[in-house]
Amino acid sequence: MEVKKNILFICWSINIEKGIGTFFWEQAVLLKDKYNVRLCVFNRNVIGRKEYYKKHHFGNNKITFSKEFTPNNIELITFQYRVVEKFSKSRNLELYNNFVTNSFSEFYSDIDIIHAQCVFNAGIEAFFIYNKFKIPYVITEHNQFSLRHKSLEEQNLIYKVLENSKEILVVSNDKSRQFIANGFFYSFKNVGNLVNSTLFNTNVSIKKSRVFRLITIGAYHPIKNQKFILDALKIVDKKITCKIIFTWIGFSGWGTDKKKNVEELISNYNLKNIIIELEPSLNRKQVSNKLKQADLFLFSSLSEGMPVSVLEALACGVPVCSTNFGGVDEIINSNNGLIVQIMDYESMANYTVKVINKEIEIDKGKISEEILRKFGESPFKERIMNIYSNLIDTNLN
Repeated sequence: MEVKKNILFICWSINIEKGIGTFFWEQAVLLKDKYNVRLCVFNRNVIGRKEYYKKHHFGNNKITFSKEFTPNNIELITFQYRVVEKFSKSRNLELYNNFVTNSFSEFYSDIDIIHAQCVFNAGIEAFFIYNKFKIPYVITEHNQFSLRHKSLEEQNLIYKVLENSKEILVVSNDKSRQFIANGFFYSFKNVGNLVNSTLFNTNVSIKKSRVFRLITIGAYHPIKNQKFILDALKIVDKKITCKIIFTWIGFSGWGTDKKKNVEELISNYNLKNIIIELEPSLNRKQVSNKLKQADLFLFSSLSEGMPVSVLEALACGVPVCSTNFGGVDEIINSNNGLIVQIMDYESMANYTVKVINKEIEIDKGKISEEILRKFGESPFKERIMNIYSNLIDTNLN
């Protein structure tokens, strides 16, 4: 019987209670039949110098952590490392390095491969471990990659992080462009993202209402640009006579209550025919049910990786009208939606009206089938398994 290799996912952020980072544990559980997979996160804890010296003097250097299990029974350890106010970046970096390597030594001595989810800061943490213990690692970049506001020391560190990674994976071709724009010319592999087809599909258990439903998912933030959608809806509101519903899910999804801000924003529009439903946060099953009731998904982001919410909408057979945020051209085409330029809310409005008036033919089954063929569990698992197998053959056998 083949002994399973041990994989550690170092993630940039996970909060089980708030549903942040669900795609990490959904990816991890896919691999359980062949690998033992565990998750960890290193979170910053900023303290004053006085507190640091007090703890250091009394020998209070214990590793601060909490351990729990995800809903699909994947182990997650959240570590708290110290950043000391008024310490130099170099000194804090040294403390950070020591904390990560000490934590790894105490909790993960059996790990064979590290999968860092994003360069900042999971890739940095993987490099710290590699530099001391020679554990090979790969990186998947999900977020925006930029060296803006990074010191020369930090830039040099990132060079080492990328140079020593066995593979640099990206969720869209646009991520490769971002690395190249910052001067990093490597061989990037586009692995895309994962869609949970058990939840996100065209199987509808709840009877769909006759009211036309628009939907969006996203935290309220300038980079998400939701004012763009409301500007489009203002035009739609004037062109229709029937009542429709617009649902905004997850506006408080980044851990901050934004309900008051969102209500103030919406109050400026005085919409007559569009009823707005606000859902600050929903669980995965609730999101799935809302998507399956929707007729059109609107997305207004200015910059993204490969947004899971868009993939999940398409998996539910819902067409998507989205801004051209980079990477979107890999998933949206004339069969499943429309891409508009980032300032062109009029085109979003016009497309929305056409869908409402049934001027555009929508084949929900075809939309879902096309996206799941590329991003469903089987194709995604195959891509990641091949990478791990090659890494094991090259570095561990």
